[in-house]
Amino acid sequence: MSSTPSFQRELLGARRAFSIAQLELRSLRLALAPKLFNPNQPRVPAGSPNGGQWVGEGGNDGEARVETVNWPARRSGGIRTIRGRTYETSPTQETLLAATEAHATALVREVQRRDPNWKPRPNLYEGVEGEILAHQATAMQATARLRELRAQEPVCRPLGETSPLSRGGSSDGIYTVPTSEFREMLITVTPGSQIISSPVGYRGQWYLQPDGSIFGIRWSERYGVTLDVIRSNNPLVPNGYKVHQK
Repeated sequence: MSSTPSFQRELLGARRAFSIAQLELRSLRLALAPKLFNPNQPRVPAGSPNGGQWVGEGGNDGEARVETVNWPARRSGGIRTIRGRTYETSPTQETLLAATEAHATALVREVQRRDPNWKPRPNLYEGVEGEILAHQATAMQATARLRELRAQEPVCRPLGETSPLSRGGSSDGIYTVPTSEFREMLITVTPGSQIISSPVGYRGQWYLQPDGSIFGIRWSERYGVTLDVIRSNNPLVPNGYKVHQK
C-alpha cells in the first residue's frame, strides 16, 4: 500500500530534522576534539570484537548513556567530579548541569518507552562546559528520534503534582529530600518549561510552566542545587516554597 502525500511530507520532515541534529552533533565533536584527545586513554584489548577502540572513562564498552555527575549536597563552594576529575563550578554552571541533565534524561526515557532498544550515541567531552554540551546533544538526539517515531515530547507535570510538593503543606515552607528524589523532581518539571528572565542577583534560572507556574533552579552554598517555587497555581504549594537536597 503506498503512503499518502501527507505522510511522506512528515517523514521527509522528520528525516531532515534528524539530519540537522546529526550535523550539529558533528560540529560539536569537531569543536571539542582538540581539547579531548588523550593518547593515554585505554583501548579495548586486541582480539576482542571491538579491539583497538577507545574506552570511555565512564565505562569499558563505549555504551551510550546519559552521563550523570556527583551532585554536591552540602559544600561551601561549587565542586563537581566529572569523569574522574574534580572541577570548581560557578552557580550558573551548577544550575545548567542540573537542568540539562534532567531534560536529557526525560527525553531519553520518553524515547525508550516507545523504542526500548534505542540509546543516544556517546559524546566526547571534558570538563563542566563539555558536560553541559553533552547533555544538550543527547537531548537533541532524543528529540530527533521522537520525531522519527511521530511521538510528542514529554510534558512537564505541574508543581502541585510533583513529589515532594504533592505531599501537602510544609510548616516552614522548606522540603529537604534525598538527592535521588530531587533529581527525579527536576526530570518531571523541566520538559516543556520555558526559560524566562530571572531577577538580577538570582543565582540560577527561572522557568515558566504551561499552566503559568514559575519555578527557579539555583545554587545554594549550603544545600547545593535548589528548587524555588516562584509562582504557583496550586493552593497547597504557596509561593516561596523551597526544595533542598540532603
